[in-house]
Amino acid sequence: MNSNTTIKKIKIIESTGKIEIDCIRRGEQGEDEVKGLFAEQAAPEFYEAMKALTVPGANILEAPELAARLVPFAVTYHYDKDDTMGAIITMKLKLPESKTETVINTPMRKCAKSDNPKGAVLTATAARALWNLEAEARKYLIGKRAQKNLFEDVDMPKDESEAIPQVV
Repeated sequence: MNSNTTIKKIKIIESTGKIEIDCIRRGEQGEDEVKGLFAEQAAPEFYEAMKALTVPGANILEAPELAARLVPFAVTYHYDKDDTMGAIITMKLKLPESKTETVINTPMRKCAKSDNPKGAVLTATAARALWNLEAEARKYLIGKRAQKNLFEDVDMPKDESEAIPQVV
């Protein structure tokens, strides 16, 4: 996928089984914000990438003991002027005694810009997990989904310009 697209948000909507992906597309006419809500299931790797954020999310919350009760379902990405990635992970926290759950957001954390970062930054593991989810979302946008193509002769989109709806 080309670098003219920046993923802003990825969300799995459990109640409907849909996937929401928000992104910015840059082209000759400027920038367009594109939001997509998709009913088609993603490949298993997409869901595994989201689940892989459980432990990093618990660690960002400084509560690794909560990992077993956390279920990540959304990530909001942010980028500095120098394209340093930062993210907020949104998770459900299961509350077994009350048989309910609540939504919890991690504080925003950014990738370290140097080997000696100042302040709270993403660990290398967390950054890799976030980049992996972003890569899986890009694959989803270009058509790599759960179901195999029933019509093998039909061409898959070559890049995101064919896969992401055009803003008119």
